[in-house]
Amino acid sequence: MKHIGSFLKEHIEKNGFKKGEVANKVGITYNYLSTNFKQSSSDAALLKKMYVAVGLHPGIVFEVPDGISINSSEVYAKNFIGRASVSMGANDAMKALIDEKDKLIAEKERTIQLLLTQMNINK
Repeated sequence: MKHIGSFLKEHIEKNGFKKGEVANKVGITYNYLSTNFKQSSSDAALLKKMYVAVGLHPGIVFEVPDGISINSSEVYAKNFIGRASVSMGANDAMKALIDEKDKLIAEKERTIQLLLTQMNINK
């Protein structure tokens, strides 16, 4: 597991969050937030509040051990705007559709070029 306090502090500083505003959003004092930066573990409810307040999924601090695979069809994230979902595995089907579309467009463009060439010759 990552050091939750230093990971959170690094994210806050890198993304320009104001520590006082984060503390207020979480419902803790600035000093208590700073104390948590030094801790490698935290209460799960507090961890969730702190990470969600800065747009991070709390599960990001957990590392998956070797030999365990993650099978998930959907990933849910909560951000400042609302809930978002991302379908995983649909990329292959979408890529195939895009490739087919690109082939059709290329074929149509070749046909247009041929027709334009024939029109110039006939004029």
